[in-house]
Parts: sequence; structure tokens; C-alpha cells
Amino acid sequence: MTTSSTRYDFLDWLRVLAIFVLLFFHTGMIFVGWGWHIENAQVIESLRLPMDIAHRLRMPLLFVIAGAGMWFALGSRTAMQILRERTWRLLLPLLFGMFLIVPPQIYFERLFRGEWQGDYASFFIERVLQFHLYPQGDFSWHHLWFIAYLYVYVMLLLPLLATWRRSCWTLQPGPWLYLLGLPLAINEALLKPLFPESHNLVRDWYIFDHYLLLTLYGFALASMPGVWDWFAKWRHRSFAIGMGIFALAMALFEFGVIRRDTPADAIVANVFTWCWLMVFLGYGRQHLSFSNGLLRWARDASYPVYILHQTLIVAIGYYVIQASWGPWGKYATVLITTMAGCFGLYEAVVRRFASTRVIFGLKGKDLSGTQTVRVTKAEPSSLA
Repeated sequence: MTTSSTRYDFLDWLRVLAIFVLLFFHTGMIFVGWGWHIENAQVIESLRLPMDIAHRLRMPLLFVIAGAGMWFALGSRTAMQILRERTWRLLLPLLFGMFLIVPPQIYFERLFRGEWQGDYASFFIERVLQFHLYPQGDFSWHHLWFIAYLYVYVMLLLPLLATWRRSCWTLQPGPWLYLLGLPLAINEALLKPLFPESHNLVRDWYIFDHYLLLTLYGFALASMPGVWDWFAKWRHRSFAIGMGIFALAMALFEFGVIRRDTPADAIVANVFTWCWLMVFLGYGRQHLSFSNGLLRWARDASYPVYILHQTLIVAIGYYVIQASWGPWGKYATVLITTMAGCFGLYEAVVRRFASTRVIFGLKGKDLSGTQTVRVTKAEPSSLA
């Protein structure tokens, strides 16, 4: 048995790693020709498969961890306390981001597509403050959709989850957990053709239900006694199943047995997603159940980095793609400068001032630099 001080550190590690992968993923979006905000003229073909895999795994893992965080939070706080805290840590950064972080992305996109020629101040006043929704207009939450959806899930699920937390009813981990990929598959097969992915919240039922289920899965997993150790015990089996599904899927796509955006694709993709989430949880529990200085720093830094990263990628990428370098050189330049910018802004600005800590969803800090809000060590520091 591990001690309470390290018991759920692996969830923090997994969350930090998932957000770190986003830096690589969103930089890659410039170079794969998938119709992103800005695009390099020359694509990198070898990026498409790892990008496709990352797309299926990065956000699901974050929502599962967020759901687990709700279980732990309800163990020490009331539902109203959690709602107030999540409002400060989710809704406030979302509103701040929609007015100050996201508009530069839209500005550079309009410049890239020849839809604006003026300066940023004029763009903000004449276009953003019209509050016409993107893509027709210039007001959006862009990558901050994750925060918006998470806050809606908190409001919708909190009464149910609080009742669940108080009940004596518990599930036991077992092989049945592998079947949880099937509801995800059914949801995508039925709803994706009718409601394609849009992140606009009101007409996004496939994605809304997909991540709602994953949030509930995270809460349910955290409620099961011994579940994390069960994942660790059977991690090699999960890995073998995951590799088998991957190999089978690649063969079926290669020979044309399965085509993209079909019900069969939805089944294979979601079974793949869920199995690999089990792999991450199992190996994470086994090998990442520890804390150190890097984790303590990254735990706080990851949320501001998430908020900042896409704006820096688009702004830097806009200028880099105009150079005559090869695509890999451009990719590395955007990635490295974005990392430096995110980490530098966090260290020099975000964490140093009470006002910036609040608007970036961080907890309070006194003048000596000590955290004023103490987090229970058995609870992972998740975004929900």
C-alpha cells in the first residue's frame, strides 16, 4: 500500500503529460492539412497517424481524470463549496480567455486567410466586440471549449454525484471494465452523423455525450475500492489488448474493410480509446505513484499552459510558416518557442501576482510564496 501523500500522484502525472502532449498536437495541426486556423503550405505526412491517435486519447484522459477529481473533492467539501470553487477556477478563466487569450488566434487566422488587413486593436474593437460567434463572426472560446464543457458537466452532475458519494453502493473492478468502450462507440455511431464535432455546446451532442460519459467513468472508477491497483495488476494484459486492437484496426483500414466515419470506425476507435486509457491508468499507477519537485511545479503550471498554448502556437506559427525552411524545421521552431513562451509567462507573470493567479484558475498565494489553500494530498489536482 502506498501512503496517502503519494496515493493519487499518478493521476497528476497523467494530467500533466496529457497537457504537455497538447503542445505537440496543436503545433502539428499546422502541418497536417486538416483545415486548421493557419496551415503550412507543405504538410508532414508522417505526422498524420500519431496525430490521429493523439486526437483519440488526449482529451478523453483529461475528462476521466476530471471525473475522478470530482469524487475526491466531494469527500472533503460540500456540493455548494465545490460549485463555488469550480466557478472561480473554470468560469472565470473561461471568460478571461474569451476576451483576451482567444481573440489573437482569430486575428492571425483572418490575416492568414486575407479576411483582415488592419491592426489588432482595430480588429478587437470592430470585430471581436461585435460578439458574433465564430466561424462567421470573431468571438469564440476555441481551445477553451474543454473548460466550458467541464463547467457545464459540474453543474449538471453535481447533485447526482453528491448523492452517489453519500450512498453505500459501490462497484467492484473486474474484466467488465473493458466493456465501457461500447457506450462510447454507440454514442459516436448514432450521433456523429447527425451532430458533427463543433464544440459550440448547443449543437454538439456527439461530443457533449462522449465527454460526459468519460467524466462519469472517471467518477465511477474513483468510487471503486482498489480500482487503481486492479488497473496496475492487469496493465500488461490491457497493453496486449490495446496493441492487438491497433494492429487489427490498421489492417482493416489498409484493406478497405473499414472506412472512416462509419459505424464500424466508431466501434473500433472507441474500443481502442478506452482500452488505452486503461493502459495509461495501469502503468501510471504502477510507475508514477510518486511526487517530486517537477510534479509540484507542473501541477500548477499545466492549467495556465493549457490556456496560453494555442494562442502562442497560432501567433508564432503565422510568422514561421512564411519562412522558406523545411516543414520539420518550422515545426520544431514553433514547438520550442511556444514551450519557452508558455513556461516563461507562467514563471514571470502568472504565478507571481494574485490577480493573474485568479484569472488563470490557480489557488491563492501569500507574500512569501506559500500556498494559502492546502490541497488534500489524496486528491489529484485536476481541473475539476
